[in-house]
Amino acid sequence: ARITCRILLIEIGNQILGIPDSYIVGPGDTFTINLYGKESSSEEVEVDREGRLTIDKLQPVAVSGMQYNEVVKLIKTKVEKEMIGTQAFISMGETRSIRVMVLGEAYQSGAYTVPALSSISHALFVSGGISEIGSLRNIQLKRAGKTIQTLDLYDLLIRGDSSDDVILKPGDVVFIPTVGKQVTVD
Repeated sequence: ARITCRILLIEIGNQILGIPDSYIVGPGDTFTINLYGKESSSEEVEVDREGRLTIDKLQPVAVSGMQYNEVVKLIKTKVEKEMIGTQAFISMGETRSIRVMVLGEAYQSGAYTVPALSSISHALFVSGGISEIGSLRNIQLKRAGKTIQTLDLYDLLIRGDSSDDVILKPGDVVFIPTVGKQVTVD
């Protein structure tokens, strides 16, 4: 089961994730803006430290804290109003990085910088997986000192149920407790 778990975590860690509409935009996120119509151009812009996007020929717009789909609508509307005869196609470039901790019975416990759309299983992957005495059934996500989610890897491995594999936020702690008492029949 542990070998299967490590292989699965490698596959999950290598997945490219789509951007959900509810993704909260913040400093460090990048957008690709393609303009077409009366004017045509393509540029990649980054949300600055103040949470603004500065697009060539447009006034800067504050986007930090907004959902991805709201930012797309805002930019499209802004382009149509300020650049008459021009439309915009907006896509997400790179997401910012967040810092999380993986503690307990991970192969390499510690602090990790991961993409903002990383889930619990991705944090397990970057930390090398679960040690021989770590629990596969009770992986805890702690936020502000409180356990907010528990992941049972057997649900993911055997049933394909990833509903408990939630997206991490900056400062989250993924804690892997020990497996507890075990019995071996020889």
